[in-house]
Amino acid sequence: MKLLNFNSFSFLKSFSCIKEIDINFGFEIACIGYSNVGKSTLINVLSNKKKLSRVSKLPGSTQLINFFNIFDNFRIIDFPGYGYSKFSKQSQLKWVEEIKKFISYRKYLIGVIILVDINFFFKKNDLEIMNVLNKKKIKIIILLNKCDKINNFLKNEKYILAKKKILSLKIKADIQIFSSFKKIGILQLKKKINSLYIKKI
Repeated sequence: MKLLNFNSFSFLKSFSCIKEIDINFGFEIACIGYSNVGKSTLINVLSNKKKLSRVSKLPGSTQLINFFNIFDNFRIIDFPGYGYSKFSKQSQLKWVEEIKKFISYRKYLIGVIILVDINFFFKKNDLEIMNVLNKKKIKIIILLNKCDKINNFLKNEKYILAKKKILSLKIKADIQIFSSFKKIGILQLKKKINSLYIKKI
């Protein structure tokens, strides 16, 4: 199976809320997770462009829904991070609810990448969103990111614990060890994204 040309990645458009979104065709994969988990870096690594998505030194500072084209009818969407303590509870809840609405009603959505810091494991908002995705039968790809920060024994232990947690909650998801910084697991992820798109065309 030939891989999509991820080097053709380009910025498309930003929106401040889901009501503003006026892109109504093709297929898309959303990228979500807590603030400072590495979503912007993931976009840059996927596209092989260092500054395509702005990487802020202040977690949670990105408050826009950013659309990126892989090519004309296939997109990656980078949602603002949820749950960073420096912002108000109201702001945190806003993005969790926006993501839930998007998942529930967006007919072009074919998959969601959830980035989780391997050191901190799943949190409340991650699990709530996974449950919504599971009910909608939307493909879930969980990346246990920042694996370069821990040793191989801990990596395997965290991976096993993550699998057990997902199974216990009866959530269907692909889970993989990942590092945006070291590009660990990037080819595996590209193959999964590629497979999702090929199945839809």
